[in-house]
Amino acid sequence: MNDNLSRQQTNEMLKWFNRNRRMLLKLYPNEYVAYTAQKLIAHSENLQEVLTFAKATDSPFLLYLVPRKTSASIRIHPIHFRVVTRHDWEPVYPVKLKHKACEIETLMLVDSGAELSLISLKVGQDLGYALADAESTLLAETIGGTVEYVLRNLQMTIDGHSFITTVAWLQQNMEVEQLLLGREIVFDKFNIEFRQADEQIIFTWRGDNNNTSLS
Repeated sequence: MNDNLSRQQTNEMLKWFNRNRRMLLKLYPNEYVAYTAQKLIAHSENLQEVLTFAKATDSPFLLYLVPRKTSASIRIHPIHFRVVTRHDWEPVYPVKLKHKACEIETLMLVDSGAELSLISLKVGQDLGYALADAESTLLAETIGGTVEYVLRNLQMTIDGHSFITTVAWLQQNMEVEQLLLGREIVFDKFNIEFRQADEQIIFTWRGDNNNTSLS
């Protein structure tokens, strides 16, 4: 259903999200929410419940996992500084994540400061990932200390272009869980333009010079 979204449809839904982001953060922490360009259509901590209800509406929609906590002035992933005035807009973009038969279409924060893309513990579990026997975790430095993670390969689709990339899968629940779209592979495959004044991000496909593309 969402595979054929036009850029205009995507932009309209992203505008709705940014207009209503504070409401979502307040009312639906740690829940998946599905929404159109006009309204919220489903919410639950159970991913399949949200997808089933949203698909039954026969309307194009986007999915977002609301962070568990939002009151802090500084977040670990990503870092937000409290300032007197700022443009209340986050550079998020719809991305489809797929592992075997499991798919999630959600919003990820486009972060040029992140070397790797990052998914939360819950999203990795919902995609069907599990730790191997005796698998060791890695440690990453953050502004608040260290976090444990493991590396996983997954299929990512942006604007209809699919490719395999490596992501860091967090192994602990964080106070704020923001999915990050980092530089590894992604920034090589697209030219990415930020238009903050227009609340818009433009991904332009650069073509593929290796064997990781699936489009």
